[in-house]
Amino acid sequence: MPVLLAPAADAATALADASVGTVFAARPARLSARRFWVRYAAEATGALTLDAGAVRAVVRQRRSLLAAGITAVSGRFCGGDVVELRAPDAAMVARGVVAYDASELATMVGRSTSELPGELRRPVVHADDLVAVSAKQAKQV
Repeated sequence: MPVLLAPAADAATALADASVGTVFAARPARLSARRFWVRYAAEATGALTLDAGAVRAVVRQRRSLLAAGITAVSGRFCGGDVVELRAPDAAMVARGVVAYDASELATMVGRSTSELPGELRRPVVHADDLVAVSAKQAKQV
């Protein structure tokens, strides 16, 4: 929440004129240490290309990524590694901790959860392990 600091006697003037008083802008919400690590510190070992619906779900609605929304897998990674999540145009829209190895995931691409064996039905990247990269990129999808 932004705050305007000005003398009470000048309150009306301060509200009408931006040159009176001091404005303290709101600070964006901080990332948890884990999300900060996923976003900035961890090296991505692979990438998942998503369809437009999955990009919207992951970035705008902050949903977990399911296999049905993946169109391609690239790189060599293991469950627990950080991967980039890319839009159909290859722009990176998020990063996250993947639950499966690249070899397992290759067999799951584009399949709905109900089509998968029980041990492969959890999200590919859980919402708690996802960090959107850019709200601007998300609005373009």
